[in-house]
Amino acid sequence: MIVVLHAYSRANAGDGLLVDLSLERLARVGIRPADCTVLALDAASFADLPSVVKVGTARRSVDGEMVRAAGTGMGQLAGALNRRLGFGPAAAAIEESDGLVAVGGGYLRAGTPVNMFGTAINHLPQLTAAARTGRPAVYLPQSIGPLRGPVGAAVTAALRRVDAVHVRDDRSVQALATVSGVRRTPDLVVLDVAERFDPRAVGTALDRPIVVARSLSDAPDYLAGLRSLAAHLGEVIWAVQAEGGAEKSDREFYRRAGLPAAGRLTEELGRPGAGPVVSVRLHGALQAVLRGVPAIHLGYERKSRGAYQDLGLTDWLHDARRFDPRVVADQVTALRRDPSPFWTAVERRRDQLLEASDRLTGSIRSTIGGA
Repeated sequence: MIVVLHAYSRANAGDGLLVDLSLERLARVGIRPADCTVLALDAASFADLPSVVKVGTARRSVDGEMVRAAGTGMGQLAGALNRRLGFGPAAAAIEESDGLVAVGGGYLRAGTPVNMFGTAINHLPQLTAAARTGRPAVYLPQSIGPLRGPVGAAVTAALRRVDAVHVRDDRSVQALATVSGVRRTPDLVVLDVAERFDPRAVGTALDRPIVVARSLSDAPDYLAGLRSLAAHLGEVIWAVQAEGGAEKSDREFYRRAGLPAAGRLTEELGRPGAGPVVSVRLHGALQAVLRGVPAIHLGYERKSRGAYQDLGLTDWLHDARRFDPRVVADQVTALRRDPSPFWTAVERRRDQLLEASDRLTGSIRSTIGGA
């Protein structure tokens, strides 16, 4: 049995997709979903999978669940797998496993008090438990770092005992300079784009611009920029990529901003004339590309540059906190007129990405095993 670590929630379509792609990647080496137990913060959202165990908490507010999760996490740090504090089912799964795989697309970081706390509660217990078992372990493409303070030191120490750590951006490589076994590998969705790309199937009738936005902190001009972009474009579909808790819900962000929320991005992409897409969420942009719709990405974290650089699409990448609405609107207009430069850029990088995909599958096979 293989334990899949660090799953979050299907309420975020990108997170759900990454779990599915992680399981699909395991299937390539003969490990079926039925052979896996997934550890998830929002276990109920993965009811479609054969075996899911709740661990940690998907919440950010300080409440009873957060306090219990904190106790569990601190118990894990203080001693070995502590069943009495509620980590029991997850601990048992890890102890009984034949190997461990961390879901692609995760973030392990200890740079601010908030993300140090979140890592200590939700992710460090899983990582340290995995490291202590001595079972073969692979971390699929992640973003890792900064790793400051005692939480960062604990993450670094545990990662040194993981067989293969795949990271999806150059800053993560730098953050793990003292950890052997680190490999720069594109995001799982980027690899999926390369494998599924068919220039004959890309959309050409693009007349319904779609915007995927989310709440951003420390970005005083961000909302004004979005409104200006919509004004330049005329009619805009405000699509939803993530739902769930208010602090992460795109729909709730639209409500507070007075913007008219439409359907989920996957639904809007299925309508005639969908696109181009302008997405603040990386996996919203990548899901559009997977569906043959060109996407401009307004990035706000390092994973954005890594993914769009790997795809050869940096011309369509902008900083979400300081983008020029007119420039982005002009790019939307250009893509509506002729999307071929976008797809030519993807095609140029495809062979390199296919090689990276084969290397990742080989890493899993050589570490975990399988057919």
